Amino acid sequence: MRKTPIYLKKYQLLIVMWVLASFLFFPLVFIVLDNGWGNHKHTLIEQLDSLSDGFNHDIEISLVALNSMYPKGLDCNEKLIHQMKKFDYHAKFLTTIGYVRDGNITCTSDSGKLQTPMKVEPASWVTADDVTVTLQQPIPLFDGEEKGITVQAGPFIAFLDYQQAQSRPAIPWLKYRTFGLVDGKITYNYGTIEYKPEHPFELVTGKRWFEDGYWNYLDCTRPSECKVIGVNVLSYFKTEPAAVIFLSSFFVIFFWLFTQLGLRLHQSMYSLSRQVFYGINGKQLQVRYQPIIDLDTQQMAGAEALCRWKTINGRYISTCQFVQQVEKNNQTIELTEAVIKTVIKDLTENGLLGRYRISINAFPDDIASGRILQVFKQHLSLCHFSTFTIELTEQKINDLPALSEGVRQLRTLGFKVAIDDFGTGFSNFDGLRELKIDALKIDKSFIWQAEQESLGQKLVEHIVSIAKVLKLAIVAEGVETSEQLNFVSSLGVDYSQGFYHSRPVDIKALAKWSPTKQ
Repeated sequence: MRKTPIYLKKYQLLIVMWVLASFLFFPLVFIVLDNGWGNHKHTLIEQLDSLSDGFNHDIEISLVALNSMYPKGLDCNEKLIHQMKKFDYHAKFLTTIGYVRDGNITCTSDSGKLQTPMKVEPASWVTADDVTVTLQQPIPLFDGEEKGITVQAGPFIAFLDYQQAQSRPAIPWLKYRTFGLVDGKITYNYGTIEYKPEHPFELVTGKRWFEDGYWNYLDCTRPSECKVIGVNVLSYFKTEPAAVIFLSSFFVIFFWLFTQLGLRLHQSMYSLSRQVFYGINGKQLQVRYQPIIDLDTQQMAGAEALCRWKTINGRYISTCQFVQQVEKNNQTIELTEAVIKTVIKDLTENGLLGRYRISINAFPDDIASGRILQVFKQHLSLCHFSTFTIELTEQKINDLPALSEGVRQLRTLGFKVAIDDFGTGFSNFDGLRELKIDALKIDKSFIWQAEQESLGQKLVEHIVSIAKVLKLAIVAEGVETSEQLNFVSSLGVDYSQGFYHSRPVDIKALAKWSPTKQ
C-alpha cells in the first residue's frame, strides 16, 4: 500500500526551504567573496614579489658586488666612497650605502666619512643568503634621529628606499605578513604592523583559515619565504558598500525564489491528485452510513456507505470532487476495495454484519471487469453476499454487454444491484431492461423539485412508473422535508433516504440509530 507523505504545513515547508536556502546561499556567498578576495590576494603577492625581487637584485648588483671588490677592515677613502656613490646611483630599492668596520658605520655614499662612526644595531634576522636585516637602524644622514631598515652583506650596508610606503597594500582591508625561511624554518617575519597571524602553521601553499576576524591565505611558492595575506572581513563590509548592496540584493532574490519554490512545491506535494494517488487508505478515506427507511414500516431497512475524503491537512472535500480525481488516476478499484474492507471491518466489529442491508457504490467498469466481485470474495464470506446492495453509479458505459454480465454474476451470488442517482446518466428503458437490476434510486435533484407542482414532480412520477413496470424497488434520495416525504409516499415509493431521517453517521452511531422523525 502506498503511504501518504507526512504532511507539512505551508509555513513548516517554507522553514525547511529557508534552511536549505541558507545551506546553499552562504557557501555561494563565500565562494563569490573568496574568489574576489583571491584576486586581490594575487595582486598583492605580485606587488610584494616584485619588491622582493627588486631588493634582491639591488643587493646582488651593489652590496654583493662591492663585497667582492673590497675586503673587510678597510679605512674609508675617496675611492671607496666614490664606488659606493656609483652603486647607490644605480640601485632602485636601496639607498645610503655604507661601509661597516668593527661593528660601526664609518662612511656612507651620501655623507662620506663620518666624523663619529655610528654603531650598527643587532640584526633582526639573517636571510638564507646570509644577508643581515636590521629593522631599527639609526640613519647617519640625520645624525641617528631617524631610523630605517637596513640590509648588510659582508662589510657593506644599505637602507631600503621607501620600503614601507611601496609595500603597504592600497586596500585598507587587505593585510600581509611575510615569513622568512632558513632551512625550511621560519626565522623572521615582517609586514602590516597590526596584522599578526599566529604561527607556527603548516607551510602549504593554498592553505586558508579564519582567525581573529581575518580570512587568511598562505602562499609559499618561493623557497625562501611564505606570505600570509589577510582580509579583515568586518573592515571589508564597512568600506565596500557596493559589495553590501550586491549581497543584500542577492539575499533577497535568492530567498524569494526559494519561497516561491516552496509554495509551488507545497501545492504540488499536497495537490488533490497526489493525495488521492497516495492516500486511499483508512486514514484519509472515511466511511459514514446514511440510514435507508422502509416507508411501510418506518424502520431502518439498511444504510448506504458514503465516502468522505479528509485531506492531509484535515479538511474535508466533496465526494464528487475526489471521485473525479480517482477516475483520472485510474484508481477506481482501489477506492472500491478500500470502502468494502472498511465497511466489512466496521460491521464485524460492531456486530452488525448480516443485520442490515448495506449499499456500496461501484464504478461500471469495475463491475463489468469482475474486479469488484473478486474483492468481495477475498474479504467476505459467501453467506453474507445477500446482505449487500451494489449501487451502480450512472456514468458512461463503455461495454454494456460486459456490464450486464457482471451484474448477472453479482445477482447470481446473492447481491442486489441498484442504479444510483437515476435520471442523471444513462436513463433509458433499453439500458434498464438489459441490466436486469433490482432497484432504482431517484436522484435527489428531482426530489428537491417535487414539493410543488412542477416539471420535477412529473419526472419523479415518470421514473416511479418505469420502476413499477420493471418491478423494481424504488428509493427516493435526498428527502429533507416532510412535504417531500409525503409526496414520494403518495407515489408508492418503497424506501426513503435523506437528511429528513438522518445525516450520514459513523458505525457506532448507526448501531444505536432509531427513527426520531415520523
